[in-house]
Amino acid sequence: MEILSTGEKIKRIRIYHGVTLKELCGDKVSISKMSCIENGKIKADKDILEYISQKLNIDYDYLVSDVKEQLINNLEIIKKNTVEENKEEVLKNNINYALEYSYDDLAFEFTHILFNFYVEKDKIENIQTIVSQYYDLYQKNNTPDNTIIYYTDMAEFFYSTKEYNEAINYYNRIKPLLKKKEELDINKYSYICYKEGMSYLNICNLEQAYNSLKEAISYVDNLEDDNKKGNLYQAFARINILLNNEGKEKYINLSYSYKEDNLMNLAIAKGENGKCFFAINNKERALKEIKEGINLFPKENKSEYVKFLNSCAEALYDNEEYDYSYEITDSALNCAIENNDIIQIEQAYYLKGMILQKQGMYDQAETYMNLSLDSLLKFSNKEQKYKRYLDMAEMYHKLGETRDSLKYLGLAIKLEKDK
Repeated sequence: MEILSTGEKIKRIRIYHGVTLKELCGDKVSISKMSCIENGKIKADKDILEYISQKLNIDYDYLVSDVKEQLINNLEIIKKNTVEENKEEVLKNNINYALEYSYDDLAFEFTHILFNFYVEKDKIENIQTIVSQYYDLYQKNNTPDNTIIYYTDMAEFFYSTKEYNEAINYYNRIKPLLKKKEELDINKYSYICYKEGMSYLNICNLEQAYNSLKEAISYVDNLEDDNKKGNLYQAFARINILLNNEGKEKYINLSYSYKEDNLMNLAIAKGENGKCFFAINNKERALKEIKEGINLFPKENKSEYVKFLNSCAEALYDNEEYDYSYEITDSALNCAIENNDIIQIEQAYYLKGMILQKQGMYDQAETYMNLSLDSLLKFSNKEQKYKRYLDMAEMYHKLGETRDSLKYLGLAIKLEKDK
């Protein structure tokens, strides 16, 4: 998807065919003028371009298509998701050309796509390199539609980084903008309400979560995508469970009915609902949902299966179901080792170590906690190391190993000072 000006095309094809400037010009145009055309200093007249296209046997339409037309064509190709290989570089290249030729509206669109690409790939550091440029381009193209695009991108970014209050701030600003449009985009509006509700749910503001999700549910019959309906019913089921509302079973059943054709999604929904039932102290129902979810989950997708098992084991640990949690963690560890996934192996080691501590088996816990720490140090950030050092310090304190406890406490303090 290389972009070339008319002059660059002429120069490349002339050189490729071994034609000198003098030979190309003949008695039609001066050498100095042709040189300026090739170097983009002046634009060629139509008759000159027709002459060049015949002389070099170049398609005229290709020759006269300018940079803007090429950028627009590239944008359409990218929007159709036909570019997979080197997508990041392709987008960067188009952004650079758009900026060079001052096509800020196109630069904004390409940057919007690149921003979402980084969010989907969880490339936080890459996002930070373009966020100020994205804001500047938005300011130069500050239309109502672009405002909705920019606010949505920022909301999704903050949601992905678990900065839910920041996400809520943007979701709140998008809703009135959508309502101002001549025709309400119901799919977009219900999605924004849904994500706003999920953000409130993640910060445990149940009242606001309920209000946002209830608003989203009011549009559910207008949605055509069954997956979106299932996700919306599932979110509303969770908030109704947490509030212990009488209508919770209705939404649980609706959620499951839309997810029954996808066992992974159904299992995940049951796991989520199990955690919610734990939150309202209905342990019997919580265990039932989690067990059903584990039994349903497709085991051939080992990576997602281990992720789900570790999530369930953590919920069981948090609710003092240590024996069942240990059993699940054992299965997760075996799968993670088969899958050679260092992050999931570390999570399973850690959970086993923490469970064993709760069961008073400190010697065995020490083994798994050290295995976990060895794995964690290969990929963790400062915050993860800090928390783990504190866990190790507490474990050794319980073991009566004062020297080791102080060692890890010291490592944690050092990291805290370095922040």
